[in-house]
Amino acid sequence: MKEVAEGVFVESSYAPYNLTLIRTSLGAIVVDVPPDPFQAERWLREAEEVGGGVRYVVLTDGGLARQFGTTGIGYSVPIIAAEETLRIIQTYYGDERIAREFVEACSAHYPYAQTEGEPVLPPRPALAFNRSFAFHDDGREISFEVINGVRRGSLWVLVRDVGVLIAGETVVADGVPDMSETPDSAAWLSTMTALAHRAAVRGIVPGRGPFLRSRAALEPQREFMRVMRRTARALARPRGDGLGLAQAARELGQAFFNAGGAGAVDQIKAGLAHLVEEVQRRRAQPQEDTPSVEEGA
Repeated sequence: MKEVAEGVFVESSYAPYNLTLIRTSLGAIVVDVPPDPFQAERWLREAEEVGGGVRYVVLTDGGLARQFGTTGIGYSVPIIAAEETLRIIQTYYGDERIAREFVEACSAHYPYAQTEGEPVLPPRPALAFNRSFAFHDDGREISFEVINGVRRGSLWVLVRDVGVLIAGETVVADGVPDMSETPDSAAWLSTMTALAHRAAVRGIVPGRGPFLRSRAALEPQREFMRVMRRTARALARPRGDGLGLAQAARELGQAFFNAGGAGAVDQIKAGLAHLVEEVQRRRAQPQEDTPSVEEGA
């Protein structure tokens, strides 16, 4: 666990994710847990030792990986999440079919996490919000903000007294941003642009990759996202431009993530497929598919 600013620690041993601990006078605020439920339980024990107890666990998005991990901590610590994440989790408690699908998905990834008998479901967040709020603790101000990001229920956490933003997988350093589930890629790109101009942010903990000590370090991800959206628009044309999805993914992989090899290409292909579907949906309503100034297209 590395201290990146006063009282802010980043744990990167649960690859490929960054997990963060914010020390407060009343215990630690833990931001994200590993998707493996057993690792999540172990991470919480480590956080308790460093932080003198755990006050809250924060989920930076409502994706399945985040949900899987919470089954390992149960209701032992209250969870903070966006209202959208709460809505997703609530469905498991009102629909047996959806609950069964979650259990099956969790078992497929982590067979030891579900046992016979009652299904182990993600605990409902104890504190859910749809805009923003802040904690003030002995000179430390921690603000929480719902954003348009990588998945439904995305949020980020700003430790204002040290200027450190914990961004979850909305920001990824040295890796492929996961664009296969984003609800609105244009809105996510706008979030990245707003972040690049937010003077209060002096350092960023990305969801994956090294700590970013400059907002200028966001530019490679922004450029990749711009190119992905332009490529998706080209692929979505009725006649296309002769560039197939697989070929486009290979070319983007070589241009942006050559060291990532076939794995990076597969991630890019999945993201492109999703973005093409997004473009096709929006073209049914042409007024919603106007290219933004940000993309220069």
